[in-house]
Amino acid sequence: IAENHFDGSRNMVALLGGERRYILAHPNQCNNLALYKKGHPSSRHSAVDWSNPNWNKFPQFRDAEVNEVVLQAGDVLYLPTYWFHHIISLDLNFQCNTRSGIDKKYEDEIDVCGF
Repeated sequence: IAENHFDGSRNMVALLGGERRYILAHPNQCNNLALYKKGHPSSRHSAVDWSNPNWNKFPQFRDAEVNEVVLQAGDVLYLPTYWFHHIISLDLNFQCNTRSGIDKKYEDEIDVCGF
């Protein structure tokens, strides 16, 4: 599992073998994701355990809007700058990814959460 986080650049993921589940959230969902603050060692990551959310501690997480996709060998996923992603390996898998610059399209949404 790669806990929910966002990257500060565009990301292209090619799955070469196995399967992975990606749970994706638009940057405008940042207030619902209980992010660690800028400067925290886990900055850019959600404090919520997405595998077992504590609804009492993070009630706003119930309002988070996400999309889910399962990548299989040969699939490619493009992640725009600042998009949140939580990754679950469904079996033994391997990927190749590349990052390519920064797109400022979602900068206003992520700025709302202090980034």
